[in-house]
Amino acid sequence: MTLDIRPFWLIGSLAATGCGFLVLIVKKTYPDHLGRVLAIWGVANLCLGAGYAIRLGPSWEGQFVFHVLSSMLITACLSGEFWAVRELKWQPSSTAWIAGPPFLVFAVGVWFTFVRRNISIELLIIDFINLALMILIVQYLWRKEDGRRPFVDIVAASFYLLLGIATCVVIADFFRDGRFPPEYDFNIPRAIFNSIASILTEGIVFPLFLLMVSERLNRDLVVKALRDPLTSLYNRRAFEEIAFREISGASRTGLGLSVAIFDIDHFKQINDRHGHAAGDAVLCAVAATLRHNLRDEDFVCRWGGDEFCALLPRAKREQAQKVAERILHAIEELDILFEERTIKVALSIGVVTDEGQAKDVSELVGRADAALYRAKAEGRRRIAFEIDLDPEPSGSPLS
Repeated sequence: MTLDIRPFWLIGSLAATGCGFLVLIVKKTYPDHLGRVLAIWGVANLCLGAGYAIRLGPSWEGQFVFHVLSSMLITACLSGEFWAVRELKWQPSSTAWIAGPPFLVFAVGVWFTFVRRNISIELLIIDFINLALMILIVQYLWRKEDGRRPFVDIVAASFYLLLGIATCVVIADFFRDGRFPPEYDFNIPRAIFNSIASILTEGIVFPLFLLMVSERLNRDLVVKALRDPLTSLYNRRAFEEIAFREISGASRTGLGLSVAIFDIDHFKQINDRHGHAAGDAVLCAVAATLRHNLRDEDFVCRWGGDEFCALLPRAKREQAQKVAERILHAIEELDILFEERTIKVALSIGVVTDEGQAKDVSELVGRADAALYRAKAEGRRRIAFEIDLDPEPSGSPLS
């Protein structure tokens, strides 16, 4: 008994169309970038549903619609999913890579449907085009983000890889059979296997993609909760939580730590002279310089206004002094370009080193703040240490 392929196409059409509409409805609840990703994915699924629905139509719809248009829509689904994955990974999208495969399928379909009149070769070439898209999707899903590969991305990549292997099996069976008749029977085992593999993969990948988007949304929310929106440094709340853990560890191990507060000298004058946009540019440039010149294990936050605070775990006074001096010199050499103008800035720095006696971060920051005020009182553009820990002259000006 011959198995009828049309029930599988019906299932695929209903599932893909339903998923596509569902995604387009829920995308409104997501931020702009993720909403755009979901919109692309939803339209891709609608293309797949339309492609399967066309193949369910009556014979009067003609070979162009049945062979050419349906194949183009199915490839457009893969092309759209590739586009959505690139957008999700913040990769620039090329129009040629997105629109090229469906139009190539369209050209192949027209040629082999009406000129060469060989549907078997047409479908074989289309399988190769779809296989290339699957490989590209797997490649981008496997890419790291922020030094890590999300687990959901790996699972989704695995299913696309399995679909690619199934397509390779279909292509190999084409060549093993060695016959390429002008007409193609979609009810043969090879065609049914190909359709079932595609429908199952799309059904499994759909919830996985929603999980991928949700994971990015949760990550964005965490970043917004922990990061300063202007400088992307830790905000005060996140810094205090990190400092609490480090202070507790320092009190247990006796290794100690240091805290440094950085204040931009005469920052109000920069805002008054160049405008608040220039002030924002200065804050971002100083934040980037701090990140670049601190140690890998250090933590830095925007404490408020034009003040930044850094926590240096396991840093004795000598280490903290080297770090502070390196930052002071880096800021001195910094040229901040804003609207064809160069803005020079300087820092005053207050540093305190603790051997595990401090009870909380407010105590350490208060002591570092007192040292900062001494640096400002002594002429700014210098480093000041806590008086009772400083056997040498209190100020460390930049030479």
